[in-house]
Amino acid sequence: MACNDSPATPRRVGRFAETRSVRWLRRAFAVLGPAMPGLAARLAYVLLTRPPRVPERAWQARLRERAEISWVRVGHKYIRVYRWGSGPTVLLVHGWGARGTHLGRLVPALVKAGYSAVAFDALGHGASSGRSSTLPEFAQSVAAVAAHAGEIHTLIAHSFGVAMALWAQLDFGVRAERQVLFSSLAYCKWVTEEFARLVGLPLAVLERGRQIMVNRCNGLLDWDRLSVGQMLSQTTQPTLMLHDAEDPEVPFEHLFALITACATRPLELHVTQGLGHHRLLGDRTVIERVLDFIGTPDAPSKMAA
Repeated sequence: MACNDSPATPRRVGRFAETRSVRWLRRAFAVLGPAMPGLAARLAYVLLTRPPRVPERAWQARLRERAEISWVRVGHKYIRVYRWGSGPTVLLVHGWGARGTHLGRLVPALVKAGYSAVAFDALGHGASSGRSSTLPEFAQSVAAVAAHAGEIHTLIAHSFGVAMALWAQLDFGVRAERQVLFSSLAYCKWVTEEFARLVGLPLAVLERGRQIMVNRCNGLLDWDRLSVGQMLSQTTQPTLMLHDAEDPEVPFEHLFALITACATRPLELHVTQGLGHHRLLGDRTVIERVLDFIGTPDAPSKMAA
């Protein structure tokens, strides 16, 4: 599968679940698309830049309450940052519509191993400023928190956060000694294409909506550059990629696309079965694999060795 090809089977789970709101939007776009494509494109833009709000789970709240909390300013907005433990910094980057504690099952193991785990709510997410977020704002969130946290030993990202973390490295100055990438999509346009497929949005209208994003990002957004495979191939640090073979949100084919794009770049892979898109983040075997890859603060990782 090439990086610019969509998976053949549409997904109707997770961020692409069939809900009453989706059915309403499908009817609305069926009317607006042909009759008022400009209005339909503006509505698509609003929806695509408004992250869904997922209720915080009880264990996430308990973890958040044990964190050292600080705030990072980006322009006139603020990002909420969480830190646990002391030692070399491991930066955790959540996906679209999630929050800093979404990768929280990793935190106790990282702290026990001698690391400081740092997470954050990207702009438009969780307790941070705003109810919407553009892609550059997300990548700038990663960069601002990385600068605030200091030297990054390992960057761990999940789902859409992988693309934003890679972009932050290439264009916004983030540096990390190694990286762990969970459940990554192959290219950013895919999310918008899945949205269009779900709500019945004509591709011409979708393209107009994407162009609105470009226009409002003051030249920072170039969709063609946001191929995750191409961005990953430009990084050089040791990299561990994890994906579940039955992931219903970001199909397994995306991992093959990334491997193909990085044919000349060494990657370590860990594939799970039956953990889906989210549960692998808290699986004990997966966490042990991550710790084995990054090593302990006083010992090199296997790959580095």
